Amino acid sequence: MRIRAEKKAILDAVAPCLGTVATRSASEMLSCLHLKCDEENKKVVITSFDYTKGARSGFDAEIQEGGTLLVDAVKFNAMCRALPGDTVTVEADVNFNVTLSAGGARFDISGLNGDLFPAMPVLEGEKSFHMPRGLFRKMLQQVVFACATVDVKPILTGILFEVDEEKITMVGCDGFRLALRREKGIKGLPIESRFVMPARSAQELIKLLPDDDEDIRIDLGFRHVIIFFENFTFFTRYVDGEYIEYQKSFPKETKTHVSVPMEAALGCFERCALLIDDRAKSPIRFEVTEAGLHVVCRTANGKIDEVIPCQVEGDGMIVGFNNRYLLDAIHGAAGAGAGELLMELNSPLASMIIRSPEREDFLYVVVPMRLT
Repeated sequence: MRIRAEKKAILDAVAPCLGTVATRSASEMLSCLHLKCDEENKKVVITSFDYTKGARSGFDAEIQEGGTLLVDAVKFNAMCRALPGDTVTVEADVNFNVTLSAGGARFDISGLNGDLFPAMPVLEGEKSFHMPRGLFRKMLQQVVFACATVDVKPILTGILFEVDEEKITMVGCDGFRLALRREKGIKGLPIESRFVMPARSAQELIKLLPDDDEDIRIDLGFRHVIIFFENFTFFTRYVDGEYIEYQKSFPKETKTHVSVPMEAALGCFERCALLIDDRAKSPIRFEVTEAGLHVVCRTANGKIDEVIPCQVEGDGMIVGFNNRYLLDAIHGAAGAGAGELLMELNSPLASMIIRSPEREDFLYVVVPMRLT
């Protein structure tokens, strides 16, 4: 292989692939980028894949000799970036010894035979729909934090997608909290599609998705969901298994309703977070009174005592919560554009619902902690 290309074009094509390279794997191939010359279209196609998620992009190049190649992703990116000048030459001999050169500087590194790369899934879906990529990004952000980070129940390490002709719903849950985000009015949604995307894949997508109104195409394949951008493709396997019946997490009745301005709630819980760290995981204490919501947080680092003005309907009560869970939920609600929160409680041991008093596009459930 021997190619010449603009350095910026190479780096732009490599960037979206770096997040889908395996960083801790027994297989050396999975830490590599797969480069393949497309001589007909005068492009080099770049692919990365870690068996769960992957990305494919490409750049225009002068192809002097075709072929395929595996090259360490981190080294290739760093070396291309470090080379002087605007044009980079990439060359590999029959033993896959790779030379990167530009402007009188040269790197020599070892590569691998491109034929050793794992077989790729078919990047084509049976169903597809379009939606604004900024909206898709925000919806992922508003639920991904609630997904489980350990594999006790592997299905909970993913985001549930429920799609029908009218709406798309995303759900994240780890057993202690639940986040739900729903959006209506998206055109061209397929009928009755349900799948679970790994949360780690969603986190990579959030990094890649611009916050704008340009559409992306989302294909639903047999084993993968494929997201087509303007200049690259991202794909990830579904999480296998049946998702929990998350609706059972919603309390059947709530006796106390607390309406709180978003800005006041966000400010209070962010102040509480200043006292809470890995060593000081004390719960915050909620006391619902006629005067408002009395919040107390006492840790080894100090104490905060604050009353949030609010409207209360129903019985007063004292409940304890994990502040980070509350703050994550409120940040999610703020991202959905809510100006006011409705907190619905039933008892000190029952889950609390956080929703909008006027909208139905988000809902959060937080399990309380016992106060000592």
